[in-house]
Amino acid sequence: MNARNVRCRRLCAAVLLLASSSTSVAAQERMHRGMAAAPTVSLRVFVPAGKVRIAVWSRDSIDIAGTVGATASVFGGGTREYVKFGVDALRTGDTRLPDADWVVTVPAAAHVWVKMTAGVIETDGTSGDVELYAVGGSITVRRATGATSIESIDAAVSISDSRGDIRVRGGKASLVFQDVSGTASVTSVSGRVEVRGRSAPDGRIETIGGDILLDVPRLRGAALELQTHSGAITAIVDRLALPLLDLTSRTGLVTNPAPSGTRAQGLVTARSFRGAITVRVGAK
Repeated sequence: MNARNVRCRRLCAAVLLLASSSTSVAAQERMHRGMAAAPTVSLRVFVPAGKVRIAVWSRDSIDIAGTVGATASVFGGGTREYVKFGVDALRTGDTRLPDADWVVTVPAAAHVWVKMTAGVIETDGTSGDVELYAVGGSITVRRATGATSIESIDAAVSISDSRGDIRVRGGKASLVFQDVSGTASVTSVSGRVEVRGRSAPDGRIETIGGDILLDVPRLRGAALELQTHSGAITAIVDRLALPLLDLTSRTGLVTNPAPSGTRAQGLVTARSFRGAITVRVGAK
């Protein structure tokens, strides 16, 4: 092999190494944006894939920090009252989902809107209106005290330590409420819905084929209506604090109906067309 060929091969190897290094850097490109904002600013975030975490602070500003994927470009801006940020495909015609991994910190009372195709959405400590939309992945809400609206096709939803007005529309993924109070309106096609913990919201939970589990032994006066077409309904209640139970299944079995409780302890109205309804009584 002559010297010219050796130099050519070495040059090609260097070019390939540089290209690989550039791709790696682009895949992990850091970004950090900040801007002044009103305490009740309206923020819209659009990230097709990846992860978006909404955090809160007491400052009158918005901070976005994290990484942007190799196939994504960042867009956004706005005023103190209205801000929009997101990622688009870097190249026209690229069918891959542009992705990012962001921590977005906002004033606690901000109105936050997040839309994602496939990824993870998390919020913590919000007191303003929150609207979250996802096709796949997961949505997690912690310590929300404002109005929270969630729409999911196949994204698992978890809401914990929250109160306020909660609305959830789900498809076939699970919906879990842990220590949630306030009011709730929940609909699911085939996903399982669970309400657990020390408190339950007032409201209605409805599924077509998904099972419903109510495991809040002491409802403390809350009234819940549980309705499903073919899913099973299970209610776990406390013998020492029995709520008033109204249970009906047209073609399914009602198993172990508890003794009549009192409205002061709560009200559970359960309706199923074909599914079974089961009551478990314990003392906790």
